[in-house]
Amino acid sequence: MEKIRLAKYLATCGFFSRRKWEKIIQSGKIRISDKKITDLSFKVNENDRVDYDGIILNPEKKIIIALNKPTGYLSTVKDKFGRKTVLDLVKDFNSRMYPVGRLDYNSRGLLFIANDGDFAYKITHPKFQVPKIYEVLINKNISDNDLAKIAKGVIVEGKRVVPTKVKILKRRDDQSLIMVGIVEGRKRIIRKLFQVLRYKVIDLKRVQIGNYRLGKLKEGSFKILKNSEIANLMNYYN
Repeated sequence: MEKIRLAKYLATCGFFSRRKWEKIIQSGKIRISDKKITDLSFKVNENDRVDYDGIILNPEKKIIIALNKPTGYLSTVKDKFGRKTVLDLVKDFNSRMYPVGRLDYNSRGLLFIANDGDFAYKITHPKFQVPKIYEVLINKNISDNDLAKIAKGVIVEGKRVVPTKVKILKRRDDQSLIMVGIVEGRKRIIRKLFQVLRYKVIDLKRVQIGNYRLGKLKEGSFKILKNSEIANLMNYYN
């Protein structure tokens, strides 16, 4: 194993994302061979003894799951009110799994669940600009003028949102099904985008993250990604 940055190494050990580990390093809670390390540029290899609050950390086997999330589940590890979370759909893994990014309670579709903080970092950090594709059902026949507005960008809560893709899939008098691509990570951003133009989102389904498509995976089911699929997804954004 070549030497890698400490935060990246820690992310392969589970528990937290790389960004969270960076904060922990800076707080002085990581020791390498009994020496406190706070430098984010510090590098380690497989022979180093990495200690976090008395816990010796070792890389876990990477597990990345593609889940077709139904509505009615929270994209979180646990909920203080006892509501169902996406981890209730993947209970059989003997590893610390957590959702990568979010998908609203009333939204459905593709969501990654993983124990790999480095993967989570590359999928969710804004600097990587990972696009997400959604199929959005709204309550009206959308006008060509509004479609053009969406394509050019809409101001939502003081910031312009410019989709990477806008395409009509179906159109009726009382509904429209629209494909929308976006790199934004703000909460409920697509629902808010259509709300600005006086449309209500009836259904929102994420069908693609980066170059990985949901495909025919049944709702409520999941698939463990093969090493080749993980490499293909990760290398695309390196």
